[in-house]
Amino acid sequence: MTAGGLLAGLAAITGGSSAGAVPADLTQTYECVFPLIEEQPLKVVISADLPDRVAVGEPVPAFDVTSVATVSKKSAEGLGAVGSVTLEGSAAANVTVDMPGQPLNFDLDNTIKSTKLPSPPAEFEITATGKSPELKFSQPGKVKIDVNSLLLTMTPKDANGDKTSLDTFESECALDPADQSKTLHTIEVTDGKPEDPTDATDPTDATDPTDATDPTDATDPTDATDPTDPNEPIALAYDLTGNSFIKAANGNAPLSGGIDVRYDLSSGKHDSKLELKDTTGKFTIMGFLPTTADIHFDQKGKTTGSLDTKGNLTSKSEMNVTLTSVKVFGGLPIGGGEKCTTSKPATIELAGTGFQPYKGGKLATKDYTLPALDSANCGFLGGIINTFMAGAGNTIDMDLKYKK
Repeated sequence: MTAGGLLAGLAAITGGSSAGAVPADLTQTYECVFPLIEEQPLKVVISADLPDRVAVGEPVPAFDVTSVATVSKKSAEGLGAVGSVTLEGSAAANVTVDMPGQPLNFDLDNTIKSTKLPSPPAEFEITATGKSPELKFSQPGKVKIDVNSLLLTMTPKDANGDKTSLDTFESECALDPADQSKTLHTIEVTDGKPEDPTDATDPTDATDPTDATDPTDATDPTDATDPTDPNEPIALAYDLTGNSFIKAANGNAPLSGGIDVRYDLSSGKHDSKLELKDTTGKFTIMGFLPTTADIHFDQKGKTTGSLDTKGNLTSKSEMNVTLTSVKVFGGLPIGGGEKCTTSKPATIELAGTGFQPYKGGKLATKDYTLPALDSANCGFLGGIINTFMAGAGNTIDMDLKYKK
């Protein structure tokens, strides 16, 4: 996730002129918003050989610019969580050229070459190069080249070279609010008359890149934006739909609701708040009796589990189940109630493969046991209700869909 080559076109305003060129460097720290992991710091070092001075009307040839960006470990973890193996894309750098009489603001598009991500996830660098167009200046004076912001368009790909669930996404990057320089270089444009190069326009003067704007100053990336700071779990949310088959009752109960997930990228573990909406199951008890049951769910504690980089997801939940109403023949009540609840929580373990945090996926159980009901609180037919509802061999199939 880098602005590799982000200044590949900066030389639109300078170049290797007959006056010669000197090395110019600029280090900046950005805050970029990425999927899954929200804001992350991005350190970018831009290097180029730029002229100190050019004459009015003198063509400025194209020249090479190199940029190196340092991507945080947490960004690498976020990419790895969806199975990313490589990263490629483009970057548009917003640049201001403060020319005499005609300030110019434009975006420069540059290609970021495919880069292999480190495994296990770790901080890594991406390097890219580019070449500028040619330009001429029409008036004498000082020209300051500023880099203001970045827009990254990134495509992570998996081991097969296919796009991951993140697809191609854009990330807007703003300069860290800490006081830091935007200026890569300052050039003196002369009127063509001989001038003493040691006079007041000496480029080693106030615009010396090692001066007060030294990027190792207050914006040192090891400061408050240090990417090695403790990683906070990321927040994900999903809509839930599914079905539970109750073996003893020989029928199904549709499931719907949602789940809010806290996912630790570094460990691959998650804890979640699961909410299932009240539902009505349709069953056939005693082999012939059509029965409906209104069902309420109450989660006990958190849903926990893990998700690895290959998309293997596990979860474990404990849920009290209450039959608030049980009817036969479409409307004849035979029991149930607000206290007609399982004697202990049902333990439900789900698993799925190919799960993608940014899209979702399917989960299923092999089977689970519905504990015995507190039949004394289920009405005068509570014992019968318990016999035909509680027991093992029940299953759940569930779809989770990421909330955009």
